[in-house]
Amino acid sequence: MVEAAVLASGSRGNCTYLKFDQTAILVDCGLSCKGIVERLERIGVSPDSIRAVFLTHEHDDHVRSIHTFCRRFQVPLVATEATFQAACLGEKKIPDFITIRSGRVFDQFPGLDVFPCAVPHDAADPVGFVFHFGSERYSVMTDLGYVTDLVADQVRGSRLMVVESNHDPQMLKLSAYPWELKQRIMGRRGHLSNSAAAELVERTISDDTRQVILAHLSEENNHPDIARMTTAGRLNGHAVNLSVASQREPTDLFRLD
Repeated sequence: MVEAAVLASGSRGNCTYLKFDQTAILVDCGLSCKGIVERLERIGVSPDSIRAVFLTHEHDDHVRSIHTFCRRFQVPLVATEATFQAACLGEKKIPDFITIRSGRVFDQFPGLDVFPCAVPHDAADPVGFVFHFGSERYSVMTDLGYVTDLVADQVRGSRLMVVESNHDPQMLKLSAYPWELKQRIMGRRGHLSNSAAAELVERTISDDTRQVILAHLSEENNHPDIARMTTAGRLNGHAVNLSVASQREPTDLFRLD
């Protein structure tokens, strides 16, 4: 049994919960420790059950309380060396740091192989994660400027896809953001638009896919209905549950047999 919920997703904080049989983990800790604990409890999960925190990259909306959570619940941090250094986590007294390398499988949890997939984003060594459990894969891919062939190959056929759907290009162009920030978001190391997210889903979806969660939506330059409709039009008849993650509250707790 696999469980999944996005506790929060957006420019003010990101955190995803996954459980593979008896191994419960978090991907990123971008909320306060208190906020993460509260949202775990809202979906019926004890924070004491978490076995590790996997970190995608060093930006504050992904790393904000990672040192506090790891210390409080005595769990290891799993990240690349470059990400660890860029986040200055060596100064935070993390109880245990496990180094991973993009492109190399991490297999220290029984029955679970984790592939850190390099993604194009403006960070030191950003990765998405593909979790191989049994014969299935489960993907968390956010904060990427464009979809590489590697990303598409790794995500393809995932039972669960957590996919960035950050912005509507027209809303972004008309927003009050400075032009430099608009260029960063739309650039090849920025964030995926709704249409790019939909193309990724269309390109990689299969009959094995059960759940797609659109994540990291901009509250200023997107709307959940726009993101949902854009991807819904590219599902090509596949029987998939499509959800949109929120900055303000956790998604439902999804159970995938």
